[in-house]
Amino acid sequence: MKQHQSSSSLTPWLASGLGLLVGLMCLLLGAGEGFGAWLSEGYQGNGFPELSELSMGSPAALLALVIFTVGGVFAIGGTPGTGRRAMLLLSGLVVLAMASPVMALWGVFWNPLVLLVSVSWAGLGALVHGHSQDRAHALRIANERNVVSINPARSPRQEERDSERKL
Repeated sequence: MKQHQSSSSLTPWLASGLGLLVGLMCLLLGAGEGFGAWLSEGYQGNGFPELSELSMGSPAALLALVIFTVGGVFAIGGTPGTGRRAMLLLSGLVVLAMASPVMALWGVFWNPLVLLVSVSWAGLGALVHGHSQDRAHALRIANERNVVSINPARSPRQEERDSERKL
């Protein structure tokens, strides 16, 4: 009863693409700049070392956006059970959010907001898809187990016996 998420299926790629689209739109619209300024001031006010900023539009940040968004969707899609998928999504978001203070300890400021929005959006799409796949699989199994034949197949010999009884 094990299900495998196929990389040839369109839905995980669609969820990843929509998550990346939301993330890129956030980058283009400048979403998170105010949050980034607030976060940077908070780090510097609490004794973190002088921070050099890793721009949200840098190649490293964009590569992280693609890797974590696509990887998150396929990890969620390959996990059985809606509860486990939700726990995986929430745990992944916490780990991504905690990467910012860890990088600040190394003297690099990174604003995780766009990545968190992108992974959240794609992860929710993967959760919905996974839940619908679970329901479809459960219905398929239930139909296979509960099939009752209304008109069972009858052999010609049984037909002859029934016609003789009627006469």
